[in-house]
Amino acid sequence: MTELRVMPPRSHHQCVACSDNGLFNLRFYQDDETAVSAKVWLESAWQGYQDQLHGGVIATLLDAAFTHCTFLFAPQSVTASLNIRYHHPVPIAVEAEIRAWCVKAKHGMSQLEATLTVADTVCASATASFMRMRASKTS
Repeated sequence: MTELRVMPPRSHHQCVACSDNGLFNLRFYQDDETAVSAKVWLESAWQGYQDQLHGGVIATLLDAAFTHCTFLFAPQSVTASLNIRYHHPVPIAVEAEIRAWCVKAKHGMSQLEATLTVADTVCASATASFMRMRASKTS
């Protein structure tokens, strides 16, 4: 099976988290019709406490996964709410996997879940609501 890369819409090409010039150099791939995943090297420059990934970086990575998941079925969606559960400290200078999937999508709202995993251990999980943005009147 060939991996299918999830390509962000043109309006997302300057994203600080996931554009080609972004901080994390993320490449998301479609796992199935409603799920995406990416591997990311956790740089030591992103640490909070000694040898641990900063919680804000964890939140950003999970949010990027959610956003890429919405590209599959509701492009131009934005985060309405984000709830994170930090299960274990996330080490730095290791590879992690982030994965997001859609639980429900209806009337322009999407409910999603995600995980950040290091060495088969779920270190953080999250739930989020995304809402579809209205079309811009200017081009």
